[in-house]
Amino acid sequence: MAFVLAAAALATAQTYTITDIGVLKGDNESSGFWINNLGEVVGCSDTQTVQGYPCTGLVAGQHAFSWTKSGGIKDLGTLSGATVSGAIGLNDSGTVVGYSNVKGQPATNFVAVQWSTTGAITSLGTLWGGSSSAAFEINSAGVVAGDSFLSSGVVNATSWTSKKIKNLGALSKAIFTAGLDINDNGYIVGESVFGYGPPFTSHGFLWNGSTMKDLGTLTGGVTSVANSINTSGVIVGQSDGTSTGGHWHAVLWNTSDKIQDLGVLPGGTYSIAFGVNDSSVVVGYGNLSNNAARAMVWTSTGGMKDLNSLIPAGSGWVLINANAINNVGQITGYGTKGGHNHAFLLTP
Repeated sequence: MAFVLAAAALATAQTYTITDIGVLKGDNESSGFWINNLGEVVGCSDTQTVQGYPCTGLVAGQHAFSWTKSGGIKDLGTLSGATVSGAIGLNDSGTVVGYSNVKGQPATNFVAVQWSTTGAITSLGTLWGGSSSAAFEINSAGVVAGDSFLSSGVVNATSWTSKKIKNLGALSKAIFTAGLDINDNGYIVGESVFGYGPPFTSHGFLWNGSTMKDLGTLTGGVTSVANSINTSGVIVGQSDGTSTGGHWHAVLWNTSDKIQDLGVLPGGTYSIAFGVNDSSVVVGYGNLSNNAARAMVWTSTGGMKDLNSLIPAGSGWVLINANAINNVGQITGYGTKGGHNHAFLLTP
């Protein structure tokens, strides 16, 4: 009976075809960071891997890319004279946001940028006196969420409307706050860091257009991050708690901001949720019993599944991380193929 039930569950699980997004000329690593509802992907292509994953922003040569099925992968370039860029967000109009370093500045000193549909790049600037900023997502109205340093060295969450920056502030006593995603209602989610520890302490937040709400953690936890929000206000991210054994677990906050532990992959100890679509399908990654990282998908009916079990056998891929999912159910992230990390597109 157990075998029959398991077989039935497997038969009804969503499966995917996989597309290799590839790398820019001269590179060997890439990662897909975001996908819009048209199936267009943005991310970063890199010459090397640091700490086991691509696009750390720590070395020159890393460039933002955009990809379409018809046009393939395209280098979005950097600000004039710069050496590093990354594309993190994309709306359905094709406007891209992310970061670039600045000519004459260290490769790690970024400024938020926006690429138009023609590929023109514009610096979005920083808060007054700030040395650095980053743009993480853009909604259909063109409002951008991100962060910026202040003159004091503290980082606050920011938004840009018509390329004009606004300081969204931070949770009380925070030293680093970032707006990581924005939905079409203008709601922004992210993280406020209170201390780097040990232990590292932070809380996820929700900005509703006028005030910032502390989303808290799982019971007994000291850390949470809100990574993504869908149109209806469902939020996903990660949190620790007394029940997580000192590890992060992927979590979901419902429209009443009640937190739910999404669990881990079979045999695993940790998981993180990076994306959620309007059907509340969640993607991210977790570990297996041997501690190997694997891309995952979570649904309310099927729980958490290793995406590697849902792609064609013998594909040559090992999917490591799923960063984003669109409303069609397409997923992007990165995995290893042929000894290198490549951005992928999964299509149901």
